[in-house]
Amino acid sequence: MVAQSITAYSISRPLLESLEKKPFTGYVAGIYKYSCNIIGDDGRMITLALPSIGNGPFSILINVQTPFAAITPKMDVCADHYGLTVDNRLFINLESVDYWVPRLLQFPRSFHLKTTNAELLNDYTQWLEPLNEISTDKIVKDKLIARAMELQKALNNGNSIKRPVINLAGLGFGLTPSGDDYLLGLMASLWLTRNTTGLEEISRLACKKTTSLSAAFLKAASKGEFAECWHRLAFAILSQETITVQAAISEIAQIGSFSGRDALSGFTTHFLESRFGVEVSQN
Repeated sequence: MVAQSITAYSISRPLLESLEKKPFTGYVAGIYKYSCNIIGDDGRMITLALPSIGNGPFSILINVQTPFAAITPKMDVCADHYGLTVDNRLFINLESVDYWVPRLLQFPRSFHLKTTNAELLNDYTQWLEPLNEISTDKIVKDKLIARAMELQKALNNGNSIKRPVINLAGLGFGLTPSGDDYLLGLMASLWLTRNTTGLEEISRLACKKTTSLSAAFLKAASKGEFAECWHRLAFAILSQETITVQAAISEIAQIGSFSGRDALSGFTTHFLESRFGVEVSQN
């Protein structure tokens, strides 16, 4: 069978640099409508995605229709900085491809959140209600609330975050459990607000208890590397334009069934309690 050959639209710079240092071997872990996750034998992660998904900290974007039609789970993958091959069925050329930088900006210390934008963020501090209030979803939600409060309290008081992070990590369901999504949003706020000392510890503790995909996102977050949607939210908040902030929030909120909302809960709760929101009263 002749491999389908395409040229990538873009690649994250950390991923490209990683492939330059060391070739990648792994397998296809999951295939979805607009993306495909690949796990490396050494624990590295690559996500192939369409532009509608947007850039990510370990993503390669490909702008073609039905690129994953010939791919099935467990297929072998090998890659270097010249290209990526999936089981001799798909070759993605990476030469001379534009790279995307996932490192998120950090707010100037003089920044203060506008009240109208604080009110928008405040609407997302609460966890979504589970669809079935008498199911295990309700039990998990109650645990998430309690453990998230414990973590925020520890951060506010300068206490150890080890126990609450371990208790949140892996809690929930799916490829990126709710507890991990909350941690990811919290880490975005920690980075933006220059409270970076706990990021590596959160990643190290959480990665031991969660899925490969979640671990990859959390490891990237510990270095300030986040998906493109978080960059849009950061720029929107910095611009103080309420309409732009609302659009950026809505984009993240629509990720997955609950993932985006769970991440926003972690982000907004911490951000509103940070020095940037200290002059803003919350309901």
